[in-house]
Amino acid sequence: MKDKLLALRPLLLRVVGYPAFFGFFFVTFLYVTFPWDRLRETIVAAAEAPRVTPGGRTTPSNLELSIGSLSPTFFPGVEARDVSVTFLPEHAGDRPVSMRIDRAKVHISLFALLAHKLDVSFDLAGLGGTISGHTIMDLAPPVTPTVSPLREFSVELTDVRAGELAPLVAMVGLPLGGSLSGTIALTVPEGQVNQAEGSMRLVADRLTVGDGRAQFQIPHFGGVTIAQIRAGRLEANADIRRGAVQFTRVGAHSEEFDLQIDGRIDLRPRMGDSAINLGLRFRLTDVYRNKNEQAGRIMSVMDMAPDLRRARRPDGLYAFRCTGTVDRSVNCPPDARPGASSLAP
Repeated sequence: MKDKLLALRPLLLRVVGYPAFFGFFFVTFLYVTFPWDRLRETIVAAAEAPRVTPGGRTTPSNLELSIGSLSPTFFPGVEARDVSVTFLPEHAGDRPVSMRIDRAKVHISLFALLAHKLDVSFDLAGLGGTISGHTIMDLAPPVTPTVSPLREFSVELTDVRAGELAPLVAMVGLPLGGSLSGTIALTVPEGQVNQAEGSMRLVADRLTVGDGRAQFQIPHFGGVTIAQIRAGRLEANADIRRGAVQFTRVGAHSEEFDLQIDGRIDLRPRMGDSAINLGLRFRLTDVYRNKNEQAGRIMSVMDMAPDLRRARRPDGLYAFRCTGTVDRSVNCPPDARPGASSLAP
C-alpha cells in the first residue's frame, strides 16, 4: 500500500499540490495588491449618497465620512484608520456632531458567503475606549416586507466616551460627558422580527449634560444655554421579547438631576420604521438651581416656557410622552397625568 502511495505522489503533486500552491499565492497576491484606495473612495461615496425611501422619495444622508487609510488585515479582512464621521444638522439651530475612530477592523467569513450569508465581526478602537461586535445577515432573504435580512447582532462597549458617540449626542441635543459601557444582543429567527429576542444592558458613569455654552432649543420658546448638569450614573436596561424592546429600567439620579424613562419600541423589518412609545420624566433639583447664576436662569425659563409649564406635575416632575419612528421625527408632547409613575425619592 505504501509503495502505491509513493508511486502516486508525483501525480498528486501535479494534479492537486501545484494548483493549490499556485491558487493560494495568486489569491494572496490579489488580496494584498487590491486597489484599497479606490475601495475607500467607494465606501465614502456610498455613505454620503442620498437615500431613497420605500416610497421613492430621495433624502440627503446628512452624513460626512472621512477615512484616512484602508488596508488588508488577516485574510479576509480590512482595517480602516483615522475615521471621522460627522452627522450634519437636520433642523435650523442644530449643530453638527462628529466622532473619530482611531482604528476599525472588520473580518468576513468566507464560509458564510458560500451559504449566501454575511457574517461580519468588527473591532473599533477610539472614542476613548473600545467597541466590538458581530452580525449575521441573509444575503438572499424572501422578497416580503415582513422578513428582515438581519439574523443576529451583538455589540459590546467598554469605557466609550458618551460625548463622542455622535448619534447619542445628536439625540440629546447637548454635549455629553462620562463613559459608557455595556452590551446589546439581538437574535431574529429566520428574519421574523415579531419573534426577535435579546437584551440591552448599558451603564453611563459620571454622566454630564451640557457645557455652559451650548444652547438647547425649547419648543415654542427658543434657545437656552444650559449650565452643565451632573446627572450621575445612568442605567439603561431593556428586554427584547417577540419583537418588542421593553425598557425595564432607564434612569439616573444625582443631587442635581433625576431621570426616568419607560415604554417600548416595536421593531419592524426595516429598523427605521420601528415604532417608539416612551414615557420621559425628569426634574432639576434645588441644588442645581443654586449652583450658579446661569443655572438659576434656566430654572426660571423652565417656569415660563409653555410646553414645560404644561408638562409639570404637582410633584415637580416634567413628564412627556414620546411617539414616532426611528427614522422620522419623534413627537414629545407634555404628559402631566398624575397617574404616571414617579421617580424614586
